[in-house]
Amino acid sequence: AGNDAQARFAVNGLAVYVTRAGAEAERRLFSGALLDALAAKPDQEVAAFLVTQLQLAGKEEAVRPLARMLADGTLAGPAAAALRTIGGRDAERSLLKSLGTASGGARLSIVEALGEMRSREAMEKLIPLADGSDAALRRAARFALAEIGDPAAAPVLARVRVDATRVERSEAPSLYLRFARRLDEAGRTSEALSAARAILGSYGGPPEGHIASEALALIVSTLGERSLPDLLGAAESADPGLSGAALELATSLGGRDATAAWMDKASASGPALRAAILAMLGRRGDPAALPFVRESLASPAPEVRLAAIPAAARLGKEGVLSDLFGLFAGGDSRDVEAAKTALLGFDAGQVVPEAVRRLEATPPPGKAALIDVIGEKGARTEIDRVFDLASDPGPGTRAAALGALAKLAGEPDLPRLVAMLEGATDADDIVNLRKAVAAAAVRGAPPDRRGLALVDLMRAAPAGRKAVILRVLPDVGGEKTLSAVVAETENPDTQVQTAAVYALSRWPDFTAADDLLRIAVTTASKRYRLLAVEGYVRLVGRASMPGQRKLALFEELAARPFEDADKKALLAGAAAIREPEALRFLAGYLEHPALGDAAAAGLLDLASDQAPQERWLSGHEAYAVLRRVQDRAPDPAERDRIGAIILARLRQGGFIPLFDGRTLDGWKGLVADPPARAGMSPPELAAAQGEADERMRAHWRADDGVLVFDGHGESLCTAADYGDFELLVDWKIETGGDSGLYLRGSPQVQIWDAEANPAGSGGLYNNQKAKSQPLEKADRPVGEWNAFRIIMIGERVSVYLNDTLVVDNVVLENYWERDKPIYPTGQIELQAHGNPLWFRNIFIREIPPDAPPPGLTPAEADEDFVALFNGRDLEGWTGDTKGYAAENGKIVIRPEFGSGNLYTAGEYSDFTLRFEFKLTPAANNGLGVRAPLEGDAAYAGLEIQILEDGSPVYWGLRPYQYHGSVYGVVPARRGFLRPPGEWNTEEVTLEGHHVQVVVNGSTVVDADLDEAAAGGTIDGRDHPGLQRESGRIGFLGHGSIVEFRNIRIKELK
Repeated sequence: AGNDAQARFAVNGLAVYVTRAGAEAERRLFSGALLDALAAKPDQEVAAFLVTQLQLAGKEEAVRPLARMLADGTLAGPAAAALRTIGGRDAERSLLKSLGTASGGARLSIVEALGEMRSREAMEKLIPLADGSDAALRRAARFALAEIGDPAAAPVLARVRVDATRVERSEAPSLYLRFARRLDEAGRTSEALSAARAILGSYGGPPEGHIASEALALIVSTLGERSLPDLLGAAESADPGLSGAALELATSLGGRDATAAWMDKASASGPALRAAILAMLGRRGDPAALPFVRESLASPAPEVRLAAIPAAARLGKEGVLSDLFGLFAGGDSRDVEAAKTALLGFDAGQVVPEAVRRLEATPPPGKAALIDVIGEKGARTEIDRVFDLASDPGPGTRAAALGALAKLAGEPDLPRLVAMLEGATDADDIVNLRKAVAAAAVRGAPPDRRGLALVDLMRAAPAGRKAVILRVLPDVGGEKTLSAVVAETENPDTQVQTAAVYALSRWPDFTAADDLLRIAVTTASKRYRLLAVEGYVRLVGRASMPGQRKLALFEELAARPFEDADKKALLAGAAAIREPEALRFLAGYLEHPALGDAAAAGLLDLASDQAPQERWLSGHEAYAVLRRVQDRAPDPAERDRIGAIILARLRQGGFIPLFDGRTLDGWKGLVADPPARAGMSPPELAAAQGEADERMRAHWRADDGVLVFDGHGESLCTAADYGDFELLVDWKIETGGDSGLYLRGSPQVQIWDAEANPAGSGGLYNNQKAKSQPLEKADRPVGEWNAFRIIMIGERVSVYLNDTLVVDNVVLENYWERDKPIYPTGQIELQAHGNPLWFRNIFIREIPPDAPPPGLTPAEADEDFVALFNGRDLEGWTGDTKGYAAENGKIVIRPEFGSGNLYTAGEYSDFTLRFEFKLTPAANNGLGVRAPLEGDAAYAGLEIQILEDGSPVYWGLRPYQYHGSVYGVVPARRGFLRPPGEWNTEEVTLEGHHVQVVVNGSTVVDADLDEAAAGGTIDGRDHPGLQRESGRIGFLGHGSIVEFRNIRIKELK
């Protein structure tokens, strides 16, 4: 067997090819070859594939062989589908003949095929099946009967058995409608209408109106204008969906009789239906309805009037303008707004003169609406009248006039507008006047003169007016306008200078950023600095630059001796940057007495949602930071809210809670040890477990989110067994306390009073050969909470205590059976040791076992990719062949045998390299490219960093050291690695001096190496490898266990 994907791809392509026009002989030859292959009785899965190709290429010659497969449970489905596609009397008879003898899934497939073939000969056999006891077969038969559309099926499809499934009951009306459509297609109009009307009568109320709507649509498509009585009746439905569907269908049916009938219906109906009918009459466009619509303009019901207004405009056109203008004198603002909208659909010449004529006598809000019409229609000749109205005592009229000026005024009107703005005191007037001034400054001006008339006006103005104009200029924008604003930031007049800085802080594009930055770092004014910082943060946040660059700009400012208010603005800006560096930046201020709350708020904003590619928000660094945010929250409700965010992020990262905070669900008492449990019979183990659970409940309890042990009794165990996993757990002990965590039932990750035991907690205490002591002491004082992060992959364990690595990938020995490796799976135990214990926040992420390594895909083969690793041995590789080994289709580093570099035997210049890799906790490696065999590949060639950079060990790295970076030259975007123990994909393309790195589908580096190194590399080191044109590809060991597989390359010519 093996991977036959390429062979299948070729066979399918041939099946499509031989079905082209004029290739009958080739088709027959290919079909015969398929039949010969099937006659050889291949593997069932292969046979099913061959049958699907017969469905494409087979004809009558395949019918008999396919018919013989209908009794085969595996092949019946594809065989029936092939016969359905081939069609014809012989195929139909074959299916009918097999229907009586087939069973199970085969019979279902045959029924479905007969239905899709619309086999009337099958009716006699299908009707009993549609009322039988087999629910699945009953469903298939009912679908087939509906699809065939024979009147004989009506009694069966019109009812549902009392014991029918919920799915059958929900499908019944849709199937009956399908049946009605098939009847209509067959010319059986009377039977189709009868079925559709039965549905319409039975499903007309909420929430089933959509079914009735489909039935009504069938009636209308069948009867056309003769369906009017059905539509009139359905329009009265209490279901708004059905009523709306009836009126929508009515728009496509013309005729004066229908118009009259609908007007009669509207006259006899309540306001809601009358309004809906009026709207429909407007859409239908029959002028005969106009008198009725006009009459409705005076209805006492608001909804009727609001429907009549657009209908009248549509039907009466300019003939109803007097009616529409008459509405402006009324007091209902909704009528006025609807009439204004209708008038805007006419040409300016049709409406502006009358709007002007009526202005004086029209009261608010009609006057304001008429002004809106004048402005929207661009009636520049009326601008003086509008200027006069801008001083009206009524705020609504004044606002409308100022809004119209924004649409009418141009450069010649600027002095008048600016004078009005300078004298304005009402806040709304000021806002509207600024909009009018900004619009006038750009209207009609050539691109190179936009806003300059206003700038000239500003330069000639006294200080007060200059300040007024400056505040408008951000709404104008432009390079020359910006220069004028910047110049005024040096004005000795405080009022003008303040207005200029304010204007700069509101500038609409990034062109103002440098000047804002200059002011922020040079001004002595706290007010100016805050304005500049806020404006700078806003512009940087909007800029189209990488998030890492934005954050670097904020970090540079935050390092200055600014006020807390300035730094709060920077923190808020950082919170909007969805990069892992923003998490770290904000976390650095959590303990700040004045900025901690702002940092916490920013972190919660950052973590409140998570896109699929933002894996870093589910990583341990984010978890640790959010726990700090939670711990500093004073309010219990706020702590619960933060806890919900943490849980959501953990779940998105694959974690589930082992402790729900309220009960002991998911836990059990301890029964003996693993060998003893293995020797018990199931009844013995069940009895012992029942007794252990009773003891557990006597001594362990859930108390306000904490798992508490009273100091008596035995250990607490997870109800489930686990293999490879990542475990998070907080713990607390008392003075002299002792405990631990058993992994897969074996001791133990040590917990104890670190004052009494100076080595500290976290070590693999019971190891005799492998290291048992922690790397360093990281315990918090007794009585405070400590946090474990434990990762177990295979027989190796890594432990972080309070974010310090204390156990680094050490083998956990089998305490119970020293001559055997640790068990592949087992329970996790919280060890009881005769003293009180407290545990909380217990989460686990199971790490899936390896699937078989994937191979080269057909698409990759077509693109000229070739495998660099054969999956069996290190043929084609050179270097440290002792520290690297081929195991189970993978290249695995075994540091105990060496951890040097493994290189390809040949050299490569330009290429795309794809591979998969799996990291252990804190693992470090590298991918050397264009590297020589001698020297440090990071400098003599290029090194693409391979690093488990989510580990706390690496939280202080420089940007060019994170995973995916071209080491020392180009920093990579972070946050796209999967957790330790899971496979990652990576693609590296090197073409000339351009490099691109894609990790798990996300581009983390896309750079020109010459540009990146211009002026010196970011690590300040010499990198002669930047000039190399070719070299080896290699994995660069750093003493960590790392696995690689599915390594393939395409050389770029």
